[in-house]
Amino acid sequence: MEPPSYEEASLHPPVLTAEGFNSPPPPSYYATISSPSTPPPTYGEAVTAQTDPFPVLSRPSARNNEDIIHSHTQVGTSSARGSRPAVIVTQPVPVPIMLSYLTDQPGLVRCQYCHKVVTTQVTYLPGKGAWCMCAILSLMGLICGFCLIPLMIRGLQDAYHACPECGNNLHVFKR
Repeated sequence: MEPPSYEEASLHPPVLTAEGFNSPPPPSYYATISSPSTPPPTYGEAVTAQTDPFPVLSRPSARNNEDIIHSHTQVGTSSARGSRPAVIVTQPVPVPIMLSYLTDQPGLVRCQYCHKVVTTQVTYLPGKGAWCMCAILSLMGLICGFCLIPLMIRGLQDAYHACPECGNNLHVFKR
C-alpha cells in the first residue's frame, strides 16, 4: 500500500491520540518572566555562609603548637617552650642526561673527559640545513644577501656542546 500523496494528506485532519488532548498549549511569547522572590546574597554573606568549605585542606586542630608533628619536615625540637623546630628543606639532586639526548639547548651532563657534572656551553654554527636553504634561495633568484638569511636563523644551525670546565667538545646536535 502506498502512502497518500501530499494533497490527500492535507485534506484529512491529523489523528488525535489520548496524549494529544493532555498536552498544554505553548507559552505565550509576551509572557513575563517572574523575578525571584528573594535577592541573591551579598558577597560577604556568600563567603561566610560555609564554616569550612574545604575540610580536607584545612589545618589540623590541636591544643597547642607542640601537638602538631610532621615527621617528614621535623628535624629536631628545642628545649625552650614556644620556639619552633628547625626545618631543613632540600631540593632533589639534578640528574645528568646522556650526551645523545642533548638538543639545541644547554643540558646537564657528566663530562666524559673531566668527569664533572656540568651544564654545557652551546655554540651555534651554520650546518647542512642552513647551507642547503642558502643554495635553494640563491637558485630561486634571491641574491644580493637575501640568500644568506638562513645562515643567521638559529633553528637551521647546528649546536656544538662543550664542557665549560675542560673546554672539550662533548656533542654536536645537527639539523
